[in-house]
Amino acid sequence: MGWSYRFLAALMLLGTLLMPQSALAAPSVRASCFAATPYVHAVDHPRLPARADWTCNGRSPSGMPPVSWVFFTPDDFARKGLEPSHFVTDISRFDRISLIVMDASGPLRSRSYSMEDVSHFVNGPKFALPLPDMQGATGLVVAIERPWAPVMAARASLEVQQQSTDALGWSEDSMLLIALLLGMMLTPLVYHGVFHSILRERYVLWQIASTASVVALITIHSGLIHHIVDLSLATTIEISMLALLVPLIFASGFLLSYCEEEAIPEGLRKLLKSLVIASALVLIVLVLPFAFLRPLTTPAFLFIPIPLTAVAIMAAVAAIRSGRRIAWLQLANWAALSMAFVFNALRGSGIAMSDGWVDAGFFGAITLHVSMCVFAVLYRVDIMRKERERVNARLDALTNLIDLDPLTGIFNRRAFEQRFIELRSDGFHALAVVDLDHFKRINDKFGHSTGDRVLQEVAAVLGGDKDAIGFRMGGEEFVVMLRGSQVQQRAEQLRRAITIRIANEVEGIDGPVTASMGLVESPPGGASSMRQLYSHADRLLYEAKYSGRNRLISERIQIFEPPSRERRMKDRRASERRN
Repeated sequence: MGWSYRFLAALMLLGTLLMPQSALAAPSVRASCFAATPYVHAVDHPRLPARADWTCNGRSPSGMPPVSWVFFTPDDFARKGLEPSHFVTDISRFDRISLIVMDASGPLRSRSYSMEDVSHFVNGPKFALPLPDMQGATGLVVAIERPWAPVMAARASLEVQQQSTDALGWSEDSMLLIALLLGMMLTPLVYHGVFHSILRERYVLWQIASTASVVALITIHSGLIHHIVDLSLATTIEISMLALLVPLIFASGFLLSYCEEEAIPEGLRKLLKSLVIASALVLIVLVLPFAFLRPLTTPAFLFIPIPLTAVAIMAAVAAIRSGRRIAWLQLANWAALSMAFVFNALRGSGIAMSDGWVDAGFFGAITLHVSMCVFAVLYRVDIMRKERERVNARLDALTNLIDLDPLTGIFNRRAFEQRFIELRSDGFHALAVVDLDHFKRINDKFGHSTGDRVLQEVAAVLGGDKDAIGFRMGGEEFVVMLRGSQVQQRAEQLRRAITIRIANEVEGIDGPVTASMGLVESPPGGASSMRQLYSHADRLLYEAKYSGRNRLISERIQIFEPPSRERRMKDRRASERRN
């Protein structure tokens, strides 16, 4: 899963690099002259701005005057050699847009549109208005009354749509690439959903919400939303405003839940939470279409992200200083998100006059933000996986310590009881009980330290057969489980090897140390109860003791299947016929 995440993130980053520098679907006409006036007269006989009011250096006036004027001059038409069919500009609120066709003598004809008349949405965050009859036109003047964003005049253009299927706004290649990026962004949502079902961590939920909000932002900002649902211009504006700042709110929740509470100072946590609440409230107010909010909307949307991103970056830096390496990904995440809003500010303020690099920069930064979030979740999950592996390793080590006899190092009674069924299923069908003869005399005569050495050598002998497993049951009693062929001969060899090894390895004992053994073989399908086999072997051990010690007594449990009812009936009928 880790490699799939890395591959996905790399693809998203590669996609942003492949975005064309010019995102327009076809050549367009950009305006050269702009003006601003406090009012406009009747459209049928408009009073155009005086010559001195026009600025023809290609830069639109700043601010949001009551009327923004855009003049596509005869030179603008001549440079492109086009016959435009639509006026295209960015989505925003306005009262009325008037398109005035000009010739050398002045206005020829005009057409006006209100927000309710807008129905043609094009690729990108744009809409298009059909031009009046351009026959004999040498220029076009556009009056935008009460625009809510300076970008409407700054990024206005004239484009050509020869057929109804021709794209306006951004190119179809750009839209295809954006759709591809959206598809790749949806994949982490599936992964995160799986992670949350396993981990139940809050930060995964916040990341799901953050990624989903970015998907919604790109869907709306690219204009793909209009290929999915039919929305009015007013509704599109409202959801566009919400989609622009909601990712900041969810990304803040992701940051606070991702880093431990002690990693971020309490003051910064409270400040970030307060800014999130304040930003959400301001956002809700700004979405409302009240006229008095018109001069505040664009500046607010440009400046709201600044304090929020600044405090979030400060929180990430504080977490890094506290020793949390995982916070580096949060810092990169917020740096990418900040860059996205820088590009959005360049676009929304009208500073960036053309499509292409600013939109590519916005999508690149927002994609980098999602990629960093993907890596952050993956890194955190990887840390948890490694920690779980370390815990399991410690548990296994502790379990082994519990199951091992501290003196001899072989398995103890607890391990015998816990693993009996598993060993039986692995083919260990023979069980032997081993007991040293007269072991108490060894302790009394030579000391307990010598007795301990004797027990350790017994354990070493029992571990010499690869198909035998020894257990110390307590004192001088051991149990051996064996599998394979010639079980009785191998058990006898182990019993005799005990005496030989003790004589060679333990000094100070003046006589041989012998062992008695009771062995029971129970083939598969036989009596498999641990208690039954152990009791049977223990009884055989005591028979060996009473028979003079230093010997092996064994038995093999034979299983006879009782005849079935049908066979018994058949045998009885045959017997009756013979009688």
